[in-house]
Amino acid sequence: MLWKLARPFILLRLPLPGDINIMDTVQSKKAIIIVEDNEAIAELMRDALNAEPDYLATVVPDGALALEVIRSVKANLILLDVTLPGMDGLQLYDILKADEATCSIPIIFVTASRSRKEFEKRKITSYIDKPFSLDELLERVAAVCRPE
Repeated sequence: MLWKLARPFILLRLPLPGDINIMDTVQSKKAIIIVEDNEAIAELMRDALNAEPDYLATVVPDGALALEVIRSVKANLILLDVTLPGMDGLQLYDILKADEATCSIPIIFVTASRSRKEFEKRKITSYIDKPFSLDELLERVAAVCRPE
């Protein structure tokens, strides 16, 4: 495997020609992007999802970088916080839903923010309130990322 520094804080593992079995395994998993700036919460969600056999979760800590990652990765689900540095989760949501390439990606907000009016305005019904249980998170993700 070859490692590449995509940004100062994101290290990507790039496949080499001999990594066919690893790539088959990775491609059979559902890709989940966690957009969360709280490191402890992000790691908790990532580790819980990656412990499941069907998911491959990665964390992106801010909205602008998340937009770049989402546009370059075929994600099956986005777990999105509202309160983020720079571009907030609602701004990112609006951009993703307006873009033909990303509008069909399911998004579940995971937030402590009291943005219910903003959710209603956008007809957002899929959210998990912080604090949350890992069981609730896994159930909600499983409902969206069913095996094919």
